[in-house]
Amino acid sequence: MRRATFVLAALAAGIAAATSAQEKPDFSGAWMATEPGVGAAASGEAPSSSLGSGWGESFTLVQDSNTLTVERVLYRPRDYQPTLKFRYALDGSESRNTVLMGRGMQVQVSTAAWEDDKLVITTLHTVPEVAYGRTATCEVRQTLSLQPPQMAAWSPSLVIETTRCGFLGGPPSTTRTVYARN
Repeated sequence: MRRATFVLAALAAGIAAATSAQEKPDFSGAWMATEPGVGAAASGEAPSSSLGSGWGESFTLVQDSNTLTVERVLYRPRDYQPTLKFRYALDGSESRNTVLMGRGMQVQVSTAAWEDDKLVITTLHTVPEVAYGRTATCEVRQTLSLQPPQMAAWSPSLVIETTRCGFLGGPPSTTRTVYARN
C-alpha cells in the first residue's frame, strides 16, 4: 500500500512537472501601454526620461514554437521607413537584428531564454564612441510575463520589466511597463 502511494505521488509530480515545462505563455497579439504616453505625463506634459520597455506605446508580438517577432511602427507613414521587426529565437541561441538609427546601422545581438513562465531577452547594444574612436556595449534585459486578468472576462496584461546598463559610469535603471491587448 505504501509503495503504491509513493508510485502515485511520483507519477503525479512527474505529470505536473512535464505539463508546466510544456506550457509556456503565448505573448502573441497587438499590445498598447495601459498608461497614457509611456514616459509622458497623463496631463499632456512633455515626455519624462522613462524609456519604458524600449518597444514604445504599441507593438505587435507574433510567437510560434521557435521565434518571437516584435513589430513596431516607429516612423510616420511618409518617412519611407519600414516597420521595425525584431526576431528572437526562443531556444537560447543568438539572434541578430539590424536597425537603422541615428548613428547608422546598429546590430543588436540577443538571446532569449525561458525562466519558468517568463521570457527573458538579453540584448547587447554596441554604440560607437565617436570622440574616442572605439565602441561601447550596453546590456538591456527585458523580462516578459503575463499578469492574470483583473476580471474574469478580460485577457491578461503583458508586463515588461526592462533593466538597462549604467552608461558612462551611471547606475543601471529598471522600468516596468504594463500593456493591454489592443
